[in-house]
Amino acid sequence: KLDNGFFPTTGQGLQALVEKPAGGPELKRWKEGGYLERIPKDPWGNDYIYISPGIHNKDYDIISYGQDGEQGGEGADADIVSWDLQGTK
Repeated sequence: KLDNGFFPTTGQGLQALVEKPAGGPELKRWKEGGYLERIPKDPWGNDYIYISPGIHNKDYDIISYGQDGEQGGEGADADIVSWDLQGTK
């Protein structure tokens, strides 16, 4: 956001942090070489779900579906969502 004035769109996804996306709004000041070497997986080896703009009054939402990799669940299978983390704004 600091370089381009906005976060990558949902369509550009987190991959926009690794390689410059071809579609969506033009990233005129995208950092050569990217921002990450690779997109990390959640603690269970699953892809994170990324939505931007977020649907919870945030610039973006990031979701892990927990150990089972499916929406919902309890305990280790419960979803972990960026808008419900302690200490975040």
